[in-house]
Amino acid sequence: MSKHMQKKDLQEHIQQGYGQLMELVSSLSEEQATTPGVNGVWSVKDNLAHLAVWQNYLLASLRAIPTGQKPDAFVPGLETEDEENEHFYQQNKDRSLKEVLANLQEGYQGVLGALEGLSEQSLNEPFPWREQGNVVWESIAGDTYEHYKEHRVNVLHWLASAKTN
Repeated sequence: MSKHMQKKDLQEHIQQGYGQLMELVSSLSEEQATTPGVNGVWSVKDNLAHLAVWQNYLLASLRAIPTGQKPDAFVPGLETEDEENEHFYQQNKDRSLKEVLANLQEGYQGVLGALEGLSEQSLNEPFPWREQGNVVWESIAGDTYEHYKEHRVNVLHWLASAKTN
């Protein structure tokens, strides 16, 4: 990636991606949304909880930019993304669909609000606590609209395979 991103374009991508995800989710019954098997044992609800977790960590990172101090470790003691995902799956698997949706919506609004407070320059530089790597907007994309699309596609494939079985 690494090209320049304008804030308004980033906001539009996030809003469009979230809208497409929510359109799909709202078309499902509660039974469909809570049935395991979308990817592994995860249901649609579990995928949404996963998105909320990563979105909320992104929000913590965005809120830390003005101070330049790295946010606390995502999950101290866990070393891989798979371990983190499993940890958060276990934490969230018994939550209600309503709770998960509210958490996702709250994080989405929080990210948009935090994004509003960032300068174009901040969006197009690495996080202050990183010497190199993704610029901020690339991390935002990865934990919002690109992530929404990835899990939306998982749900669509699951729904298509359920119709053929």
